[in-house]
Amino acid sequence: MTKLKTRLLAITFFLSPAAAMAELPTLTIHVSGAEPPTGTLEISVFDSEENFLKNPYIQRPCRPTEEGLCSVRISALPDGEYAVVVVHDANGNSKLDTGFLGFGGERFAFSNNPRKPFFGRNSFEDARFTLSESVEIEIELD
Repeated sequence: MTKLKTRLLAITFFLSPAAAMAELPTLTIHVSGAEPPTGTLEISVFDSEENFLKNPYIQRPCRPTEEGLCSVRISALPDGEYAVVVVHDANGNSKLDTGFLGFGGERFAFSNNPRKPFFGRNSFEDARFTLSESVEIEIELD
């Protein structure tokens, strides 16, 4: 094998993973409503109903701006169905605090901004979206 062929083969080998990642979709998540704009927003992406609210596919922390906004970009996600959950840890104690009878504590929200049921939680199906190309979603804490 000539030196040129060897170099071209080496370059192709090392660039192939980067090229493959560049083709995978990017998910950009914009969150609003972090009031007070303190603490951290924990953004969790789930890849199945079985893992929903138990085992996130990926998690990213984000500090809200003074306006209560936060954006996170997650690159190279495989095509598939996902759901996003955002928890606002306003006091920075690394847990979701609930108020009296489980109401009025720290805020959380789901992708698709579904209405919260009176009892229980939203499901993967409520928050599910399909990712096959790069997309931006907006989630509003309420």
